Amino acid sequence: MRREHRDGPQSSLLYDMVQISWKAIKWERKHTKKGLATIEKEAVLFDLDDTLYDRFPAIRTYAIRYFHRDFQNSLESLNPDVLAELIIEADGGPFRSGKEAMQALQRLLPWSGSIPSWRTLMDHWFQYFPLCSEKTSEMDETLERLKHCGYQLGVVTNGLGPRQNQKIDTLGIRSYLDAISISGEVGVKKPDPRIFHHALEQLQMPPEKVWFVGDNPVMDIYGAKSADLTPIWIQRYDRPWHGPLMAPPDTVRSLREIFQFIPS
Repeated sequence: MRREHRDGPQSSLLYDMVQISWKAIKWERKHTKKGLATIEKEAVLFDLDDTLYDRFPAIRTYAIRYFHRDFQNSLESLNPDVLAELIIEADGGPFRSGKEAMQALQRLLPWSGSIPSWRTLMDHWFQYFPLCSEKTSEMDETLERLKHCGYQLGVVTNGLGPRQNQKIDTLGIRSYLDAISISGEVGVKKPDPRIFHHALEQLQMPPEKVWFVGDNPVMDIYGAKSADLTPIWIQRYDRPWHGPLMAPPDTVRSLREIFQFIPS
């Protein structure tokens, strides 16, 4: 999942994390005996980036097809595969802001002349990266199987509306979706419960009847729990759990594994 970009003093970020941790503790105390996971479910909501599709292959495609094409004259001679690995390193996974990722690109790449501004690099990313989202047989099989079983499906994602909608269309999954909630269109972003409630309104379904599958412990898992959905954490690349909740929920390492928890 790609995060919304927010700048601010570290003290403000620390305050936000303390508040999230305290709210997470209160949520766990409140719901320990509630038994949400035992209620029969009728829908599955997904995060988009690094959940329904894997970002790393998309970054490699972006690096080789677009970045190398447009910036090669500004770089020292560099193998496109090496360039892709450096951009993946700069990306930093789900916990680095877009600005930080672009500044890392400025540091990591062997520029031969003047270094593009981080805003120039970000504009290029926003223009071309959404075109690189790659559909997989695993994604198609998972969504098809869920639909065949009668589940309603949806996406809840942070990002600008045009960019995230372009990814949805590039992946070819719009026809599967009964609900789409994009922070840039809704006006609030995960982990705010209101963006999850926006999707629930489209489904016309109460939260206790819905699973949420996502990769980010704060934006996805804590956010889904705060909205009273039942979360499933997809643990990409063996990333360690370090969210505000005391322990991860049901955990999978691929989309196909969600059927360990979702009857089909």
